[in-house]
Amino acid sequence: MAEFFKKRSENVRKAISIVLFVSVLFWVATIFYFSTRPPEESHQQSNFAYRVIKKIDNVLDFSNTQIFKRVERKLKLIWFGTEYVPAEMVIRKTAHFGLYFVFGFLVALTFFWWKRDIIISVITGFTVPSTYAIFDEYNQIFYRRGSSLNDVVIDPSGALVGVIVFLLLLAIFWVVKRLIQILK
Repeated sequence: MAEFFKKRSENVRKAISIVLFVSVLFWVATIFYFSTRPPEESHQQSNFAYRVIKKIDNVLDFSNTQIFKRVERKLKLIWFGTEYVPAEMVIRKTAHFGLYFVFGFLVALTFFWWKRDIIISVITGFTVPSTYAIFDEYNQIFYRRGSSLNDVVIDPSGALVGVIVFLLLLAIFWVVKRLIQILK
C-alpha cells in the first residue's frame, strides 16, 4: 500500500513539474509576442492600457493619493532620470517590470519544485529572465523597434523582485508548515 502512495506521489510531482515548465514556456511566448509587435501596434496596446487605467482611476481616484504620487515620481526618476515623462511611458516600463516579475517568479518556483534547491532556484530565477531580456531587446531590432538599455535594466529588476517575492512566500510557507507540526 505504501508503494502505491509513493508511486502516486511521484506521478503527481512529475505532473506538477511539467505544468510549471509549460507555464514558463507560455510566459516566454507571451513576452516574445509582445516584443514582436510592430511599433504602431505596441503603441495601440499601451494606449489601450492607459485608457483602461484612466477609467479605473476615474472610479477609484487612486492617482491623487500621496502614495501613488510618491511611487510614480520615484519610478520616473529611477527609470528615466526625470519626473517629466508621459504616463504612457511609465505604463510601458511597468509592463516590462511586471512581465519579468512573473517570469522570475515562475522560473524560481519551477526550479525549486524540480530540484528542491533554493540556491539553484534563485540563480536561475534571476539569470534566465535576465539573459532572455538581452535577447528580447536584440530581437526587437528586427521588428522595427529600437532596443533599449533602460529596458535591459528594468527587466532583470522585475525578475529580481519576483525571485524575492518567491523567497518570501516560501519562507511563509515553511513557517506555517513548521507551526502546524509544532501544534500537532
